[in-house]
Amino acid sequence: MSEQFENIDTLIVRSLEDSLSPSEQTMLQTWLDEDATHRRYFDEIRRTWAITGEHDTHFIPDTEANWQRFRESMYTNDAPELKIVSKRNMYLRIAASVTGIAVATMLYFTLRGPNEITELTAANEKKTISLPDGSKVYMNQHSRLRYDKQLAGAERAIHLEGEAFFEVANKPGRPFVVYANETQTQVLGTSFDVRAYTATPVEVAVVTGKVAVSHDIHKLVVTPGRKVTFAAGKQPEEDANNDANFIAWKENRFVFDGMQIRDVIKTLSGYYGVKIIVTDESIDSLHLERLSPETTSLTEIMNQISFITNSNWTKEGNTYRIYRK
Repeated sequence: MSEQFENIDTLIVRSLEDSLSPSEQTMLQTWLDEDATHRRYFDEIRRTWAITGEHDTHFIPDTEANWQRFRESMYTNDAPELKIVSKRNMYLRIAASVTGIAVATMLYFTLRGPNEITELTAANEKKTISLPDGSKVYMNQHSRLRYDKQLAGAERAIHLEGEAFFEVANKPGRPFVVYANETQTQVLGTSFDVRAYTATPVEVAVVTGKVAVSHDIHKLVVTPGRKVTFAAGKQPEEDANNDANFIAWKENRFVFDGMQIRDVIKTLSGYYGVKIIVTDESIDSLHLERLSPETTSLTEIMNQISFITNSNWTKEGNTYRIYRK
């Protein structure tokens, strides 16, 4: 499937210029295989491109008429026909080609818009989504979810940017696939978390069932209690998921028993989107015992940590500092 709809026209043009990288070619091919409408859209742009390049440079396509026919053909089985009209110079031909692609993009996504749903979460916002197939999605903050409103097609496709926890309804023969930052996570019925924020490694952690996670030429099967991490330019890593708080954002509850302060700080910093600094290394390496706070108030948790470690803490803007008394 596509990476992001707003980038697909760029991939198409680069494909016509024969300048795609192997990974981009794979991305475009996957998008084309997703839907017959995608293929028809690509063919229209390719025809316009070919016509404007193969005919005399004094000819340009009637883009408005062409793309009107493309819009009408979306609801028929007849392939649209193109017509060449009007004589202009070469610069107008090039401009017309670019304009034609832009118009096509606008028409295509305007037509598909009503068939797709996009869910967004802002800072400190979480959301629960019930999908048409009975699956549930719990979205973390700063996330974006996009899917067909009927989840139509051979697969139930979800596009994710950010983080979400999925509880997938079992539908034999119709795999549930999450596309996130050039990875694909495929399941039939299970629960798992996908973290795919921009410029950070993609992490997939499984709670129940199992999933197949793919990226480029790599494909790994992940089972309950395990996770896989895909970092740019590195081999994927699959190991035990020892983070008891990987879905604390969903459960609204932390478990810090036996954890080192440095790991607690990492969890709290990510959850609250703040910076927490420990100024004394002897504090940083301490382990917390019997601390499973029944609150998600950062102030209360900081007070508990301060009491257990015999330290103090201060807050300056968005930065917290823990120091020895």
